[in-house]
Amino acid sequence: MVLGFSSSSKKEQPTNGEHSPTTSEVDTLSIHNVEPQSKGQFKEFIKTVISFTGDLSSLTCPAFFLNGLSLLEYGSYWGDHPSCFTDISKHQDPQERMLAVVRWFMSTLWGSYASRCTGGLNEKKPYNPILGEQFNCMMGDVKLRCEQVCHHPPISAFYLEHEASGVSLNGHSCQRSKFKGTAIKVDQVGRAVLHLKEWDEQYFIDFPYLMIRGFLTGAAYIELGGQCSIICSNGVQASMEFVPKPWIGGEYNHIKGSIVNKDKEECYTLSGRWSHQSFYTKAGETTKELLFDAEGEPMADRVTPPLDSQNDIESHKLWGKVTAALEKKDFATANAEKSKIEEWQRAVRKDRAANNETWIPVNFDFHEDDDPKSDYERINVQLVNKMPPKAQLDKGAWTFKDSLHLRS
Repeated sequence: MVLGFSSSSKKEQPTNGEHSPTTSEVDTLSIHNVEPQSKGQFKEFIKTVISFTGDLSSLTCPAFFLNGLSLLEYGSYWGDHPSCFTDISKHQDPQERMLAVVRWFMSTLWGSYASRCTGGLNEKKPYNPILGEQFNCMMGDVKLRCEQVCHHPPISAFYLEHEASGVSLNGHSCQRSKFKGTAIKVDQVGRAVLHLKEWDEQYFIDFPYLMIRGFLTGAAYIELGGQCSIICSNGVQASMEFVPKPWIGGEYNHIKGSIVNKDKEECYTLSGRWSHQSFYTKAGETTKELLFDAEGEPMADRVTPPLDSQNDIESHKLWGKVTAALEKKDFATANAEKSKIEEWQRAVRKDRAANNETWIPVNFDFHEDDDPKSDYERINVQLVNKMPPKAQLDKGAWTFKDSLHLRS
């Protein structure tokens, strides 16, 4: 779901009318939470970032600013709270099912955007997944499958399933990042489609954008912005706005939103803070009810296959030596091991080009919106056309080849 950019500090205040520092001003910055021997290198990295005109995801990041996770693993945050995922189908009322979908969606946000930069940690950058990289795990009874289906642009596809409840999720995300003012803005291009087999319903979801603040001092954290919509094939819709912290006073991570029925009548209003507690209020009432408590419910453990049974392209085995070196703060070894992977991938791409070979994903297929071939795909296109015009949805959907909705 994210581009991540984990040590302790006070967060910088977001600013209006921010201006980017010059390379000479970077030399005067006070850098926090970076090892003393790395501060000079970090300032050089900042200079590269602020002068770079393309997508920042293509930049090579020094090892001391890596967080020890592959970006592909971030797909697991969609299943942080398995009970929220599996509970959705239990509700008989369409509006209550949408409320359950929003509860599950809220349960994904803390892990995705706050877990790596709270409790004395700061956001750092994940590994850029290699083409074809895979990450597989179980979270409770929920199965997760992820695959890097494209390298340029970098696209991660993810699939969650709980067969007993008939709930499944197909999605993909591509991050486009650029330096803006004193922060890094990340547009999340893609979509997620939740399917409830019992009700034969599809819920189409887009993503908020991210502002990675505090980067210039080495104390980075994420703030969400923009709007997010969830539109169901039964006509019920939810919309949420992520409210930035005011320049003076106020709190981080507020949301506001609503759920409307198929007749566009408001059923619930949404409020609170996605990183703490969120609430819903029934139409015509004033009492706020707890929707989700992000601080009160721990994230599910990721149970992955043993390393010796993983393929070489599975995330933990692929990046294992880099991660082990980072844990020891042996950045020279981490850089060397990371370079080996990058050089191997360059050789693989060169060999494919020489042999005129086209790589095909193992677990996912791409279905273009312009050419739907099934009822599921046609409904997706109908929902795409109902999304807000500024939604960054891509031109189609990556779908797991053995998705639950495809099975009789």
